Amino acid sequence: MKVLILFVCISILVPAVSAQEIDESLIDRIKQVSEGLLEGYSQPLITAFGTAMGTGLFHSAYSHDILGFDLGIRVMYINIPASARYFSGTALACSLAYGDLVWYEIHVDSMSTIFGPDVITDIPLASGNAHTIPPFMPGGFDLSGVGFAMPQLNIGLPYGFEIGIRYIPFAITYPFTVEGVRGTDLYFLGVGTKLEVTKLPFLTTVPMPLAVAVGGFYQKAKIAEAGGYTSIHTSTWNVQFLVSKRFVIFEPLIGVGLEGTTVNFHYDFEYVIPDTITGVPTEVIEQVSEINVSFHSQSHYRAFLGFTVYMGPIFFHYDYNILPYTTHNGTIGLTIR
Repeated sequence: MKVLILFVCISILVPAVSAQEIDESLIDRIKQVSEGLLEGYSQPLITAFGTAMGTGLFHSAYSHDILGFDLGIRVMYINIPASARYFSGTALACSLAYGDLVWYEIHVDSMSTIFGPDVITDIPLASGNAHTIPPFMPGGFDLSGVGFAMPQLNIGLPYGFEIGIRYIPFAITYPFTVEGVRGTDLYFLGVGTKLEVTKLPFLTTVPMPLAVAVGGFYQKAKIAEAGGYTSIHTSTWNVQFLVSKRFVIFEPLIGVGLEGTTVNFHYDFEYVIPDTITGVPTEVIEQVSEINVSFHSQSHYRAFLGFTVYMGPIFFHYDYNILPYTTHNGTIGLTIR
């Protein structure tokens, strides 16, 4: 994965500088620059993932009767805006001058994000003997949109409550190759609940023209490279308010929501660097660098509208989600209300 290339670029050079006797402020600045570049490169993926996790949670404001259920597959397509294909950031350059280590910052524009063009950005140098941190930024996958699919089961409970479960009971392996080891495993679990407010006991005696509901979900995922090369943990929370009205087999739906996603990168990288102590070019030092940093999605609010068509026990649903990365969602499933 190209995120791993960025990990390698950043982590190789940080210990090489840190091994020398230098000011602690430089070490701290190197870490800040490293995390800033990683965030800029991966931020669109984090936002797209958080957007997908908050999509298709509820297709109706009506809740099931007790032990009624629906089981369906949500298929989402997230549009990646042009603004998410590039980012600007700051790199560092270090060099030796009169026996002392000096450093300066380099501002770089138009670097590819993970969804940007597949073009490597070399960090420019102002002097011939300087080393940049990192030496380059990787290109992206050149995507204008990404898709996700998610199974979900909803079960009716008393008093208008409903429980929802999103679960992948096995590892989904993607065919990425990392240092000769093939496979990227995804594990996922989400649990949520919905309350049809219009089914509360004190409201059932009053005829209501619409169904009104409030619901929430909490979801966790883990992405691990085969062989333990990297591990990414995510957590997403969502709260949504929705209104719908059923007309025989057709049910329009509108809603709004709040949400947040946190992604934690935890990665151990084993590598070698030139021996900065002996200065012998053929000598190397084996190092292990641990990266452990968390970033947040840029998606915090959403509005959505859609509709469901019921054909006996089968239902079809579509909704359009308005948020930083606009999203389409389609669902097909089996329902017994």
